[in-house]
Amino acid sequence: MYEPILHCVKDSKSYTFNADDILVEAKTGARRKLIDYRGEVPKLYNTKKVPGNVWEFPRVRYRMDEYEEHPSQKPEALLDRIIRASSNKGDTVLDPFSGTFTTAAVAKALGRKSISIESQDEYLKIGLRRVLGVKEHQGERLERPYKDTKIKNGRGVKREYAMG
Repeated sequence: MYEPILHCVKDSKSYTFNADDILVEAKTGARRKLIDYRGEVPKLYNTKKVPGNVWEFPRVRYRMDEYEEHPSQKPEALLDRIIRASSNKGDTVLDPFSGTFTTAAVAKALGRKSISIESQDEYLKIGLRRVLGVKEHQGERLERPYKDTKIKNGRGVKREYAMG
């Protein structure tokens, strides 16, 4: 699945981008301990780099712990990288389309404050439970979705066969 993510700033001379907080493994020459001769003094290739234009994360699937009932939930790892890169501890993160409140949950875990906007009540309840730890809303208990993780087609299921 491909989704564009834009990094926009109001002032091109004053914005937050914490490159050191989002470094990933540089797979080119670092793994093989190649030497970079392009500078005045030869040195080993860097083992870390700032991610490029394409980031790959597994989509959120039913069996994952972070799964909530939403058709386009974003992975926590993706929001973790975005929030680390574009804010500092204590900053406020705005999510105008909160859905399952993944942004708010990750922001809280990273020591940021958040403002979340969601118009649908079913997703608001997820946010209340997930971010604020609310157990009940307007008389309704707020619980994680029950996930039946049994394999339906029998693969991997130990079977007992009756002899006779």
